[in-house]
Amino acid sequence: MPAEPAKSPMRKRAASSEKRIADISADKDIRVRILGTVLDASESTILVDDGSGKAEIQFDTAEETANLQRGQLVRVVARVLPLIDGFALRGEAVQDMSGLDLQLYKRAKDIISS
Repeated sequence: MPAEPAKSPMRKRAASSEKRIADISADKDIRVRILGTVLDASESTILVDDGSGKAEIQFDTAEETANLQRGQLVRVVARVLPLIDGFALRGEAVQDMSGLDLQLYKRAKDIISS
C-alpha cells in the first residue's frame, strides 16, 4: 500500500480588523483593514489617507502597487509591525474600491455601530 502524503500543518492567519489609521495600536493590532485614498504610489510603497491620518504601507513587490493611482479609493489589508516609536504596516493585499459609494458606506457603518 502506498504511503500517504505528508500533511503540511495548516497555518492560520489572524483575522484583520477594520481600523482607522489613527486608531491602530502596535500593542493590540496584528492585522488591519484600512479604507482610504492613495496619496502617492511608488515602487512597492503606497501612502494612504483615511481621513483620520496617513500611513505608509510597504508591500513585498512593486507588482502589487503597479496599477494604483493617486486619488484612488482602496482597501488595504496590512500586518502591523511594532516599532520602538510606533508601528510600520506591511501590505498583504490591496483592493480597488473606486465603485464604492463612500457616503452610503459611512451611513451604513454608523447605523450598524449604534
